[in-house]
Amino acid sequence: MKTQFLVYSLAIFTFFSCQNQREETTELNSFLQSNYEFNFRVLNHNRGNYFQRIEEQPYRSVDKIDQLDSKFEILIANIDRAIANKENNIENIISDFQIIMDEIPKIVNNRKDYLQTEFDNIEKVKTDSNEFYLNCLKNRLVIATSYAFEYSVNNWIDDFDGLHKVNVNSYFTKINENGIKLSLTSKYGQTIRENRRIIINEIEFNGNEKKINYELKDNFSFADIEFDSLQKGSYQINGILRYYERDEIFDIPINEKFEVE
Repeated sequence: MKTQFLVYSLAIFTFFSCQNQREETTELNSFLQSNYEFNFRVLNHNRGNYFQRIEEQPYRSVDKIDQLDSKFEILIANIDRAIANKENNIENIISDFQIIMDEIPKIVNNRKDYLQTEFDNIEKVKTDSNEFYLNCLKNRLVIATSYAFEYSVNNWIDDFDGLHKVNVNSYFTKINENGIKLSLTSKYGQTIRENRRIIINEIEFNGNEKKINYELKDNFSFADIEFDSLQKGSYQINGILRYYERDEIFDIPINEKFEVE
């Protein structure tokens, strides 16, 4: 998006350097509308990627992005209405705009590369044209929203509201007279099925590490750990539920205890 940002800044400079301000206002508003339409196509591309992803993998849905999308649509409609009706009182629009702009840094985890800075002071520009001002707000809004959708697709696992809640529980059942099956489960984590691995680091028996043969099998949640024979006593399985996303690794500890009586 850096190219159109540069053109935008150049156009504003030209506007305030021109003696025929009224004529330039008309030309600049036309330019800003064209610039918005281009930015809106970029937003639709990022938005399409996001909705395609959550259609295929619903657990990647981000509530804050869905709310932002709705607020964006409403505010853009209000801005367009104000421009068409040549409204003078735009305080409510400015207030709603600022609320959205204050929310976006939280959505993108304050990542500077997903935050625009080129036009943060555009409100200080001296002009009597509300249309110019509103068109500037539209461009700032569409760019910021597009960045938010792009971030949510590229960095879903950082912003996935449920990921920090992922924890592993377990229950065990007998598979034969002496054998035990320990099933690992998770309310939030079991839907994340791709790029994951169960790692068993150690098994403790009555507080001491012990070499115990086991078989790890996939199940609908994470895995079943099957033991052919276990002595009576207290056991603890220590391991990791590991997710791979791009070049990052996310580890969620497994520390499951159970008794064999």
